[in-house]
Amino acid sequence: MEPPSGQSRGAVHVSVRPDSASGRVTETTAEPAQHSRFASVIIGAVLVLLLAALMALFGLAMLRREAPGGAFGINAVGRAAELRPRPAPDFLVDSFGGGQVRLAELRGRTVVLNFWASWCPPCRAEARTLAAAAEAYAARGVTFLGMNVWDSDADARAFLERYDVRYPNGADRNGRITVEYGVTGLPETFLITRDGTLVKKWIGPLSPSQIERFVEEALL
Repeated sequence: MEPPSGQSRGAVHVSVRPDSASGRVTETTAEPAQHSRFASVIIGAVLVLLLAALMALFGLAMLRREAPGGAFGINAVGRAAELRPRPAPDFLVDSFGGGQVRLAELRGRTVVLNFWASWCPPCRAEARTLAAAAEAYAARGVTFLGMNVWDSDADARAFLERYDVRYPNGADRNGRITVEYGVTGLPETFLITRDGTLVKKWIGPLSPSQIERFVEEALL
């Protein structure tokens, strides 16, 4: 049935039904289905735009974090950081020297875990200090580990060769280990006790005297 003249098809629909009790005729109105569908389309479009914006912001943040000199911090000055002792997150990485390194297999030894990258100037500044300390403390039950982040294997290997770093080093290829340890910049160094407890964190490069205090306190 065609709507009366002057009334659009998308207007409010009017239905007429008799009241069985009184015999009177009543009118009821209902919004057209088109309005509901239109609202659903608008809401869906807004949600898609919000999701796209969030993904774009996330992608930008990741690119800035991963780029050398980007938003991810370069820790140029060394300082101790507050850390609540907790079990050290376990990990398994391929070593640049061959084989694999699993943290859990080092129980019984004190572990010094250093996060670094070849493009990080403070990492280069402390590289030989860490290499010398690793040799000096090896006989005292201390193992140094290096965790390379946001780097290429070729650049990482060249870094290790240039600074004569002989202790085990691996790459955190998906960033999981870096996140679990709460790394916010490079370099950062953590100390793990013989029973696998993460107890100390150092932000920035370590000097010879600083690495000595960092390790000696854990050996007392």
